[in-house]
Amino acid sequence: MTRALVVAVVALAGCPRAKPPQTGGGSDHFDPDRDETRRRSLAELQDQILLSYERDEPADIESPMIPPRIDDKKVGHPIAPGRIGVGPGDALFAGELERAPSRWPLDVAPLTPTSAHSKRLEVHLSQDGTAAWAFDEISWRIGMCGRQAVIPLRMTGLYARDGDRWVTVFEHVSFGHIPSPLRGVPPKPIATEVIDRELADNLSRILSPVLYRKIDQAPKVIGTGAEVMLLGPDLSSEWHGPDVLGAKLTAGNMKLEDRRVGVVGHGMKDTTIAYWIGNLTADLPGRPGVPPGKAWLRATFVFEYRRRVTVQVGKAKQVTATEAETKSCAEDSTDCEWVLVLGHVSEPINDEDLATTVFGTALISPKPLQVTCDDGSRPTARQPERPRPPEQGARTP
Repeated sequence: MTRALVVAVVALAGCPRAKPPQTGGGSDHFDPDRDETRRRSLAELQDQILLSYERDEPADIESPMIPPRIDDKKVGHPIAPGRIGVGPGDALFAGELERAPSRWPLDVAPLTPTSAHSKRLEVHLSQDGTAAWAFDEISWRIGMCGRQAVIPLRMTGLYARDGDRWVTVFEHVSFGHIPSPLRGVPPKPIATEVIDRELADNLSRILSPVLYRKIDQAPKVIGTGAEVMLLGPDLSSEWHGPDVLGAKLTAGNMKLEDRRVGVVGHGMKDTTIAYWIGNLTADLPGRPGVPPGKAWLRATFVFEYRRRVTVQVGKAKQVTATEAETKSCAEDSTDCEWVLVLGHVSEPINDEDLATTVFGTALISPKPLQVTCDDGSRPTARQPERPRPPEQGARTP
C-alpha cells in the first residue's frame, strides 16, 4: 500500500493581507469588517504622513502607547518619540522634539521655495493592528536661480495606534551615499534608555547576524514577506521581501554603541512591536582613494513578535498561516518569537558635504545656503507680500 507523503515546513507568519471574499469551499477566515478596518487605518496613516511633509511639525510628545522606561525608583524615562535626521546633530528624543527644527536638511533662507514630494510611500500594518511601519523615497526640492535643486532622501518610521489616531514612535530621514571612514564630525551621542534589559539583549542577539553580514546563515531572525525591508547607507543598498536574506548593509562589520530600546503598547506584557534606535560603528575596508577605517553610523530597527507556523501537506490536517493570523501573539505567545521587519542604517552628512554634493562649484556658503546662478548672480529670496494701501476715496473697514 502506498504510504501518504507528509511534509512539514516551518515558517514565520507574515503580515496579514486583505483577501477577497470566497464562496463554495473557500477559506472561512475572511473577515470583511476586520479587513476594511485595516485598510481604513492604513489609509489614515498614509494621509497623515504625506500631510506631515507639508506641515513639518514635531511629533506628539506623550502617548500611552509609547511606554517609558521604569527604573527601580519607579521614575519614568521617555524612550520615544524620536527623530533621526540627515545631519550629525539631528537626533532628537522626547522633550527635545518640543523645539525641533525642520526635518529637512540644509539651512535654507526664509521664504525660499521648498517642497517635499513622495515618490514611493509604503505603509505596513502589524498583525494585531497596534502599530505600523513606513518607507518612502522623498524628493526634497529647493527653488533657486529659477530652477529646482533636487535632493533625494529616504524615510522610514514607526507609528502607534492610539485610539482613533496615529502617533509617531520614531522617524528616520537620511541621504544615501557611500560611507567613508571618520567623515566630518561624529554624530550626536544618543543617551541609552532600555525599557527591559532581557528584551534589549534578545534584540541584540537577533541583530548580530545582520550587523556581521551573516543574515543568510540565520534566516529565522528576519521576516521575508513583502512588508519587510532593509536599507543601508549607500543609495543602492536597499532590499525588500525575500531579498533581505542577501542583504549586506555595509562593506564591513558593524558594532552596536548607544541604544534606545522600547516597545509599542501599554507595557511589556501584551506588546508585539519593539524597536531599537542607536549609533553604530563600522569597520570599513579600503577602496581606491580611500584608506580603511571606522565609520560612524545611525540605525533604527523594528521587530514584530510573530508565531512560527507548521504547514503539513498530505492526509494529516493542514495548519496554515491564515489560521495562525486569527490569534495575535499578544493573546497567546505559544511558538512566538521576535523577528526583524524593518532596518535603516545611515551615515550622517554635514551641511557642507551635502551642499557640495548637490550644488558643486556653485556653492558659496552652506550656512545659510548661498549659491551662484549660471549668470554669476545670486538668488534672492522671495519677499513677503505687503498689504496694498487703500485707494483714495475708498472706505476702509
